[in-house]
Amino acid sequence: MSKNLILLFAIAMALMVMQMIGGFLQIRRYRKAVSRVHKLGNVGMGQKRGWFFNSYVVIIACDSKHIITGGEAMTGSTIFAQFHPITELLGKPMIGRSIDDYLLEFREMPDRKQKFYRGYINALEALEMRFEREEHPETIEED
Repeated sequence: MSKNLILLFAIAMALMVMQMIGGFLQIRRYRKAVSRVHKLGNVGMGQKRGWFFNSYVVIIACDSKHIITGGEAMTGSTIFAQFHPITELLGKPMIGRSIDDYLLEFREMPDRKQKFYRGYINALEALEMRFEREEHPETIEED
């Protein structure tokens, strides 16, 4: 084997190891964020995938009365992206507002604008589905 081929192989292996370490750290940050938000109540999660820097992950918590108690979001697509608290959504304070109000507002938006908020909508719909399952357990099909 030539020295150039060995060097190329070594660089490729180093990049793979760095990717594995970065992925591990990102998963660890995700688990910690879910744990922090779960302490605030029921949790709904959503994500929006996009090209380059248009991606984000959202974790929203609410109480049993559908009132939002907190949330965190991670924006960016690198291994250095961090979760940060969400205080506002659609220009309004998020904490203390009903998930039903937000879902109604999102559903009235044009499709193009909904696409931008897809992660938030997914998180809120996950909470909505959880409450519907709790309120109507007889509608759940058994496998």
